Amino acid sequence: MRKGDILESNSSQTLHQKGVPALVSPMVLRSHHLGQIDIAYLERRPDKTWVLKIVEMKTSLHPSVHQMKRLRKTQDYLSRVLDMEALLEVKFCQKVDPTLFF
Repeated sequence: MRKGDILESNSSQTLHQKGVPALVSPMVLRSHHLGQIDIAYLERRPDKTWVLKIVEMKTSLHPSVHQMKRLRKTQDYLSRVLDMEALLEVKFCQKVDPTLFF
């Protein structure tokens, strides 16, 4: 298993406990020439509104400009389709650490 896959798996367990896990089809995103996402979940705010949290896990130090542009387009697309705010977070981790907390 690749280091990034292990990191994503461990992180998704922690992050999905913060809200309702959201499954976003990579085929749908690809069909719109958008960036695929690692983790997504819906979080309820104190004012009872929902926000979609999109998390991209990176083992490298910097995502490329092209990748960030595609991820921002994904964020915009999902926000429009779901008619809710979507927030994009990029988490940088240099090593796999099962005790990683966000």
